[in-house]
Amino acid sequence: MSKFLLIIGLLIFAYACRTFHNRYLNKAGWVAVLVASYLGAYFLTGSHVWGWLALALWFLFPWVEIVGRVRKLRFPIHSHVKHRFPPSREVFPDLDEITNEVEEAGFSKTDDAGWKWDETDHFVRLFYNEEKKLQATISVAQQEAFIFSHASLTTRTADGETLVTTNYPFSFTMKLSPRQRMNRCDDAETFEDMLVSHEAFLARHGVTTDKTEAQDPENLHSVIEDDLVQQVSHNLDAGVIVRTDGEQFRYSWRGCFFLWCQVVKDMLRV
Repeated sequence: MSKFLLIIGLLIFAYACRTFHNRYLNKAGWVAVLVASYLGAYFLTGSHVWGWLALALWFLFPWVEIVGRVRKLRFPIHSHVKHRFPPSREVFPDLDEITNEVEEAGFSKTDDAGWKWDETDHFVRLFYNEEKKLQATISVAQQEAFIFSHASLTTRTADGETLVTTNYPFSFTMKLSPRQRMNRCDDAETFEDMLVSHEAFLARHGVTTDKTEAQDPENLHSVIEDDLVQQVSHNLDAGVIVRTDGEQFRYSWRGCFFLWCQVVKDMLRV
């Protein structure tokens, strides 16, 4: 009975940790789940081998999902980013509030746009700050009942580099383009925090205002479309994805392994 209560206690502790918006408590909760899995198998079998196997299953489940479902998906090589209406308040109730926060930081809204990849619908609200020559986006991705959002700040230099600060919550599903630099800002609580982080990011790379390139605010959706095309092209060259019949691609076996590593990184980071 004491062994059973120990496992129940660990699971309750894990659930409690997940109710807090604190990455370290979230990590503690994830560790508690792993320990409970290990002990559960060990107590049932009396073997440490089965305990380690039970723990390893957590890291094998994503591979089954990737091979069984993701590898069968097909995505367009050229995504057409075009004007579209924003999602409803039922889908994303915080859009207007975040929009106000971005505009109060000196940005002007330029467009609402989006594209679709298989089952995932992507929406972006585009902003631009002419003084800082800085692009901002609020992005929403919806796949059936699964919805998540993130914000990004993008500076483009005259020599073709793109520097992005984002609070995107997951590891990326494709490799970044060679001329793209990424600054993860997972702990940002406000848009102002992201601005401060982005300015520090630019300073680390020696990018000053005179080295940045101004963008046409009315043409930002086309710039995002070009970014997507460049990323797809780079991943085709890297072997992460392969072209299928027509203008589509799928993940290669190398790409499946890349995705699995990204998922495991997320599991360890949470």
